[in-house]
Amino acid sequence: MRALVTGACGFVGAFLVRELAGSGNEVIATDLPGFPAGALDRREQGAAVAASRPAVPPGVAYRGCDLHDAAAVKALIASTRPDYIYHLAAQSSAARSLSDPRRTLETNVFGTLNILEGVRELAPVCPGAKTRSGTVRILSVGSGEEYGRRPRGEMPLGEESRIDPVSPYAVSKAAQTMLALQYARSYGLDVVATRSFSHTGPAQTDRFVLPSFARQCAEIKAGRRASVVKTGTLEIVRDFLDVRDVVRAYRMIAEDTGETDVYNVCSGRGLALGEALDFFVRACGVEVTVEEDPALVRVADIPVLVGDNSRLRGVCGWEQERSTETMLLELFEYWERIARET
Repeated sequence: MRALVTGACGFVGAFLVRELAGSGNEVIATDLPGFPAGALDRREQGAAVAASRPAVPPGVAYRGCDLHDAAAVKALIASTRPDYIYHLAAQSSAARSLSDPRRTLETNVFGTLNILEGVRELAPVCPGAKTRSGTVRILSVGSGEEYGRRPRGEMPLGEESRIDPVSPYAVSKAAQTMLALQYARSYGLDVVATRSFSHTGPAQTDRFVLPSFARQCAEIKAGRRASVVKTGTLEIVRDFLDVRDVVRAYRMIAEDTGETDVYNVCSGRGLALGEALDFFVRACGVEVTVEEDPALVRVADIPVLVGDNSRLRGVCGWEQERSTETMLLELFEYWERIARET
């Protein structure tokens, strides 16, 4: 099968490309023009971090495409004729969406619209040998943040739970999911969607919370930073998976499900950020002072967000392979290596 992966230079995209290629798929990777694999990280964190990211494997074609350009998106789909489109490209930070809501909505909603319209207009040229409708199957990656705030007693949240987004990012992802499902219902497109909860792993930018903790503690251990860790609110609870469990779920959802539906991609268990920080501090092996930084406290944050993965496990046979402890340890070891090399 031929798979087109958008956002292939991003953290999750790089792992998904390798997962698909390793499973025997012909993969076309696409991201912004002029940014081959790793370049986006290089812009943010330096060459050592970029070099450690899984590169586009040999034999995987790379095509630059700006998803804001509807004509370019349509041309990409027409020329590659995929059986599957894994749509990962997004502005993925809720915190960043608060400072730049317009760009978040433009990227996440209108980028998705351009893919859906491109497939709708070009359906006859997309073979889709394994798909339900005979056209390309689209996996639209949404977010658990679409659910918004819920009492602890309602956790874990299933796919039928009411959505109530509280950030521009979450609004954009809710709109993306609803738009993808609308195109399935109105035009017969073969679409399946996820609500993906928090995930992490080696090479994730430290704009996100667990890599930030891991990097600070690794640099303290290496003597490259004072023994102070800056944090936001440590009482927040999130449902984390390792990125490799996530991309395996994406492949299984795209390949092994039938009708249009939404799937939570999550562990089903909550992890308090304070517990994660305690793990990294222990791994650091140095006495550390923890200071809350008001700049890291997000406006309108969600105190607890844990998902129910019963549908994913029941329909796809997916199971979590990397434990929380393994996920955290490998993340810390990654930043240890970066601290030694920079």
